[in-house]
Amino acid sequence: MAVTFEPFTVAGSQHIHGEIFPYGLQVQQNNNGDASIPAVNDSVSALAQSAESGHLSELLRKHGAIVVSGVGHPSGESFSKLINAIERGRGSVPHVQIGLAGKRTVVAENYSRYTRFPANIHFYCQRKALEGGETPIAHSALVFEKVQESIPDLVQNVHECGLAMKMVFRAPGNEGTGNEFNWAGKYSFGQEFQPGDDRATQKAKVEVQVQKLTHDFRWTDDDTLELTQYSWYSTNTSKWTSELPCDYGDGTPIPREYLEKLDKILNELEVNLALDEGDMLLVDNFQISHGRKPWKGERKILVSMWEGAAPIQGY
Repeated sequence: MAVTFEPFTVAGSQHIHGEIFPYGLQVQQNNNGDASIPAVNDSVSALAQSAESGHLSELLRKHGAIVVSGVGHPSGESFSKLINAIERGRGSVPHVQIGLAGKRTVVAENYSRYTRFPANIHFYCQRKALEGGETPIAHSALVFEKVQESIPDLVQNVHECGLAMKMVFRAPGNEGTGNEFNWAGKYSFGQEFQPGDDRATQKAKVEVQVQKLTHDFRWTDDDTLELTQYSWYSTNTSKWTSELPCDYGDGTPIPREYLEKLDKILNELEVNLALDEGDMLLVDNFQISHGRKPWKGERKILVSMWEGAAPIQGY
């Protein structure tokens, strides 16, 4: 069955610098009015062609995010086929996460709080929540303009001093309350461990992984790993507004009122997407931050992260 994807207007979309955000693509069938949902492989073929031609990359560059709707057949297998067709068609490779310290935050972020973060991060709705569970996204260009206008001192201080994220990874068996992560986990720094590795060997392998992120780290007497990453990260408000102090890169505390204003700006500029089952959200992670709203009932959103060919310097 021949399938094409045609533009549609996403509810709540905005116009930013002359471009609609987010962009919408919806399945259209060339089969004389048959209303049935096409096979996944038909959508895979259509998306692969669009990716290989450069069309999808151009849409992501212009709009920052794309909602792909009407594909149906929600499952992990469907998502794998679709996203591999898109990203491998664009010449991308999967992103490997190193140094995940805890559970993901629920308001605007793009993982740039880490020194290694994906170029693209994509979402797929396998099970829609009974209530809530929207995926809010915000365009960083517009956020920056509003922050520059409303909190110019914050922008200037970040430009001059940067930001520092301090992270603590406890030793296996000594994890903190409410945080099951340690430095030995496969989602932190234990990717290269082998059965029988002693503690000294494990720590040496951990240091190889850590130095892919930062050279500013140390071991404490109880084998806790402490490290600092210096970067601009968009989770200031999600991580710190109601929890811990946040500092500039030189150790100076960021005023609480700045963080509260930043939180308000993000809330005002977000587009809240209620993805239907089988829908995909494709995100240019250099331009767009994402989050997650609270929900009731079962909800399953799958995520896929990729490295693209375009360097961050291009943005």
